Amino acid sequence: MKKILLACTALLAAVGAYGQGQVAFANTSTTLLSTNVNGVSGTATGAGTYRVGLYVGAVGTAEDSLMMVGLATNNALAGRFSGGNPFALPSPTYPAGTPLDFQVRAWTLTSGNTYEEAVLSGLGLRGVSGIGQVTPTAPPATVPALFGTGAGQLTSGIVMTPIPEPSAIALGLLGLGAIALFRRRK
Repeated sequence: MKKILLACTALLAAVGAYGQGQVAFANTSTTLLSTNVNGVSGTATGAGTYRVGLYVGAVGTAEDSLMMVGLATNNALAGRFSGGNPFALPSPTYPAGTPLDFQVRAWTLTSGNTYEEAVLSGLGLRGVSGIGQVTPTAPPATVPALFGTGAGQLTSGIVMTPIPEPSAIALGLLGLGAIALFRRRK
């Protein structure tokens, strides 16, 4: 009997040491997804209209080096999304107890499957949060939330704005060039 208990204890210790990290990948009523189109603000509505990605990396990782580890879509409640509570991070890359930097990025579903595709497509709306910090836990510990008022949590929502089309930018630059040329002639 002692050998069985000792073996079970050793197994639990091994599992605990390499436990899969979990976080609460969902926003709150005070951190809603919102839109800002032509200066008009609103709450993101329409279930399944927006995609939300969780990007993580070791503490100190540059923003453009964070890796996407999870996806969610907005639900029927305006401005809300849930990627799962608890959301399990890829194991063993992001184990419990290891602090991580994270960022939440949102974009229009029709723009692409990833934030990077949405940027390249030049379509729809997109937005990013600030960089937060979280220490994932393993069961039965309380799952840490990404959004809230605690240290490292995101305290504000994500504002999605239109992606400027390359042709619009080129047209604007052409107009500025023409104005500069005419001013120079005078």
